[in-house]
Amino acid sequence: MSRRRANTAWHAVLALAAVVAPAWAQGPLGGFAGGSQFELSETVQLDRVGPAELAQLEHVKACLADRQWDEAVETLRQLAEGSEGKLLGVSESRWIGLGEACQMRLAALPPEALRLYRSRVDPLARKWYEDGIARRDRRLLGNVVRQAFASRWGDKALLALGEIALESGDFTAARWNWERILPAKPPAGVANTWPGYPDTSLDPATVRARLVLVSILQGAGDRAREELAEFVRLHGDARGRLGGQEVAYAAALGELLNQSALWPRPQPGSDWPTFAGCPARNEVAAEVPDVGGVVWRVPLPQLPGAAAAAVPRRATVGEDAAAPLGWHPAVVGGQVFLSNQNQIAAVRLSDGKPAWGDTGPEVYREPWEGVPGAFANPSDTLGAARFTLTACDGRLYTRMGSALTSSPQHAATPVVPSSLVCLDLQAEGRLLWKVAAEEGWAFEGAPLLRGSQLFVAMRRNDIRPQAHVACFDAPTGRLRWRRFVSAAETPARGMLPQCTANLLTLAGDTIYCNTNLGAVAALAADDGRVLWISLYPRDRRGDLAQLAPHWQRDLNPCLVDQDLVLAAPADALGVLALHAPTGQILWYQTNGLEEVVHLLGVTGDQLIASGGKLYWIDLAHGHVRHVWPDGPEKPGYGRGVLAGNSVLWPTRQKIYVFDQKTAKPLKVIDVAALGLTGGNLVVSGGRLLVATATELVALGPQATPPKPAPAELTKNKSPRLDKFDFVLPSSERFPCSKTTTSRPSANSTKPTA
Repeated sequence: MSRRRANTAWHAVLALAAVVAPAWAQGPLGGFAGGSQFELSETVQLDRVGPAELAQLEHVKACLADRQWDEAVETLRQLAEGSEGKLLGVSESRWIGLGEACQMRLAALPPEALRLYRSRVDPLARKWYEDGIARRDRRLLGNVVRQAFASRWGDKALLALGEIALESGDFTAARWNWERILPAKPPAGVANTWPGYPDTSLDPATVRARLVLVSILQGAGDRAREELAEFVRLHGDARGRLGGQEVAYAAALGELLNQSALWPRPQPGSDWPTFAGCPARNEVAAEVPDVGGVVWRVPLPQLPGAAAAAVPRRATVGEDAAAPLGWHPAVVGGQVFLSNQNQIAAVRLSDGKPAWGDTGPEVYREPWEGVPGAFANPSDTLGAARFTLTACDGRLYTRMGSALTSSPQHAATPVVPSSLVCLDLQAEGRLLWKVAAEEGWAFEGAPLLRGSQLFVAMRRNDIRPQAHVACFDAPTGRLRWRRFVSAAETPARGMLPQCTANLLTLAGDTIYCNTNLGAVAALAADDGRVLWISLYPRDRRGDLAQLAPHWQRDLNPCLVDQDLVLAAPADALGVLALHAPTGQILWYQTNGLEEVVHLLGVTGDQLIASGGKLYWIDLAHGHVRHVWPDGPEKPGYGRGVLAGNSVLWPTRQKIYVFDQKTAKPLKVIDVAALGLTGGNLVVSGGRLLVATATELVALGPQATPPKPAPAELTKNKSPRLDKFDFVLPSSERFPCSKTTTSRPSANSTKPTA
């Protein structure tokens, strides 16, 4: 089948996407008998240890008190070996795996008990360590740390793992491994909840020198200077090997620190392959493009759901309830990719024309035609549809199907099941595989890639929706593992349908998940093992008729910067910062941050965030340093972007450019004068892309006469739009020049149940 005919079919199917009920067809609350006020349960469900494990831990305490070392050691070893997936609280808000908790208790044994433990585990730990060193095998070295941490080989394995992490550029992992060799002692009376090695035989100067080194390489100059001053005080004359040479540590590190001020700043690439630009959700694009006018523009369809929501969303922040800004394009290799519930399209970044040939931008379409309202959300839906993609290693991945992720248990109208789709970009978007979610499950957003592993957030439908992280085989789409994270009530309370679009964050070997269900979690990318889960204060009371602004944070993955994890959960009033290796909450700030919706990125010692306003937030304590505008106005409209040394922030009529560090206004781009509005911004390849509610526009130095606004196109049809328009909101608003019969495209597949 020709791509031109497939593109015509795209028009017909999209008309279905705009089929939604009037906003108040079912009354103010869509017939929800529970009333508009809600109070959520305080319970956040985790995979906690049970009474049997708790009883065994109490037994260990009793054995240690009675100096029954053998019984205590064996009980802890058995608990650690049989602890798969179980979590133990180490504070009121922080939970870690039972296995790690047992290793911490083993490391804290009295000397006599520790010697007994080591006599039993040292032979195996030594074999793992020596084989790991010989093969440079992180898995074997990791076995020492995870299963025999307090053995005589634990500190040596940590040193080696840090070296390997440093070589691979994972500075956060390197620092964490080395910090555990010489753990900082907690204040008197405070329990030690960090897994530190008990009695290292390594030279302290060797370890501390590496901590200074990693701070220099991370670009953390202030921390490096403080660490170097402390190093000189403790080990001023120490010598050792660094960078393959025998050096005086203090002199070599001091010289390196001075040189680091002259190192060139890493230059970002021109691609924008996923939401927020990179898996850590913290990308800074290249320099701000020279915007002289509109280079090209392509219409987009209306997004179903929010326009018909019986919940009025009066507190909507940064967008219109009737026209949500749900489009977040990906850009790779000079091509721009877009998707919605049932279609994927690609255009050239340079001119907006179809990426392959001249038969239209559509490259894939789900065959859900002839099903009226197949993708229309019920009128009482909470949330809005959001569309994200990920391009990696010549492939494109996205989530498709209904935007609903939770529905009432006895919903009358069936929905199109969500699925993951993988296309081959080397073969003009040929379908490689498709995986449909099982009944009761939903994929939430575009996945992330790490080698052959593909990670995606999933939700299981229940009265208390469940957040899971799943790993699939990237080449084949086969499920490798799936891990439960948390479950909690939402304002829907199992009685209203809900759209969520959770995205994961990937930094080094760790996956971070903001569940929006009371918990932020970190999982090991290798096997999905939960490293930690931190609970934050939830906002449990509200009014469906006027939802608080923070409930609008429906596309809000964690942002990772070095050893900080930053999150703005939808069910929390503010923004929180966590220590990436341990999950310890460093600060939780609500003052002035209730309306933050987007975490745009980190620059220096500041987090830049936005909603109705633009915020510069101190990373050390979470205090707001700058806010714009400083009056009552809240003009924000869409998601901004960091580019070069600037912040680009959209409003309905203008895009404002500020200095990242000082918040000083630099310039204003008047998009209203170009016949546009603001929207979600992406900078790539010398273009500023603006994804509005109705069109995707590329701004750049090549100025062209402004095109008519979308509402005017019914009077003055554009031949160019007739040819390249791949997403028409409806036949009434954007009439086609030809009448054809809708047919599936050649690479459409029948969705699996």
